[in-house]
Amino acid sequence: MTSLYSQDISGIFSAACGAGGLPEAGFDAVCGEAWAALQRLRREHAEGAPLMRHAFRDEDLPAIEAAARNLSGRGSRILAIGTGGSSLGARTLCATAPARRTIFVENADPDTVARTAASDIAGSAFLAVSKSGATAETLAVFAQYWAAAADALGPAEAAARFLVVTGPQESPLRRLARRHGIEILDHEPDVVGRMAILANVGLLPAAIDGVDVRAVRAGARSVAEQALSAPAAADCPPALGAAMQVALMRERGARASILMPYADRLAEFSLWYCQLWAESLGKAGCGSMPYPALGMVDQHSQLQFWLDGPPVGVYTIVDLPPAEAPPLRFDESGLDWLDGRTLGELMAAAAQSTARILEQNGRPVRRIRLSAARVDAEAVGALAMHFMLETALAGYMLGVDPYSQPAVDAGKALMRDFLSKSGER
Repeated sequence: MTSLYSQDISGIFSAACGAGGLPEAGFDAVCGEAWAALQRLRREHAEGAPLMRHAFRDEDLPAIEAAARNLSGRGSRILAIGTGGSSLGARTLCATAPARRTIFVENADPDTVARTAASDIAGSAFLAVSKSGATAETLAVFAQYWAAAADALGPAEAAARFLVVTGPQESPLRRLARRHGIEILDHEPDVVGRMAILANVGLLPAAIDGVDVRAVRAGARSVAEQALSAPAAADCPPALGAAMQVALMRERGARASILMPYADRLAEFSLWYCQLWAESLGKAGCGSMPYPALGMVDQHSQLQFWLDGPPVGVYTIVDLPPAEAPPLRFDESGLDWLDGRTLGELMAAAAQSTARILEQNGRPVRRIRLSAARVDAEAVGALAMHFMLETALAGYMLGVDPYSQPAVDAGKALMRDFLSKSGER
């Protein structure tokens, strides 16, 4: 197992959570399916499939770092225009940054766009990302920011403040960038957006914010290397995770996959995971609904339902060792149990108690614990690779293509149809 985190699935079995859990006796069979899926993934990787490609690359990093430096020098803040896979992975990585300069504008909300355009357009630079180059929201926001920047700075200076990342095919965004003289970087055509966190789509904004993108890749590589060398599914954490998820869907009717990290720096990770899991597996009636949560916050909002409402699925709790912090001091009777403890110890105890109370109420729980007491770029790279592999393997086991999104594409076409009909507003 990678030294960056550990995974414990003992809480999914009936010995820990009663009737809501799986019998250990039958789990070997589903692990056999996960092993077959892992063999398929290894063959695809050997043939050049993109899923693990970036974990073993570094020749592209100087260009990514140079583009980040160049754009960073153009403005005091960076407005990142993109949505879904064009933003969520980058947001996840930027959450580990020492300081944040990038503002993600993901929605075509006229109020948000107007406020950000009005506040400091002269001090801004812009990064627009769309793999297809035809995403309506991205095109619309890009057009509004371009008009404001060109008006305030002049077209030549405005063009120097913009950078576009899009697929190499002809598209509206590529044509607009060429027309205005804006630099274009290619989005790799065989990398789906939700799995582009390790490509320039994720790393460029992260580098702008000062994240060590080489550490991100190193963390991902540690997980990928293990996936390619493990002698059995039980020795490959992503394969074991996929087996767990699929078995609970089949045998216990798990309809949800709740991810609850006990670290603020992983809050964005939960949102990225939701797109990854939902868009990859939600096909032909398969999959389970991903839910983002955050410890300790959601102990005070969702935990009541999880414990006393209908059983909905499997819970993954991610925590880390207690960080060094000053001891808490109280001059108050009844707080002896907290006196002398630290905030890190409080978070760790909350994660442990939440896992235990869920199990006691028949809810299957997986625990992932980071090795370090702080969420850093390397750890997030490792977690990202773990969950991309787990998702792909679960897709193979369920018989769905984890790299497509046909229903989303149909919805985009319908929106274009609505907007193209003259007279309908």
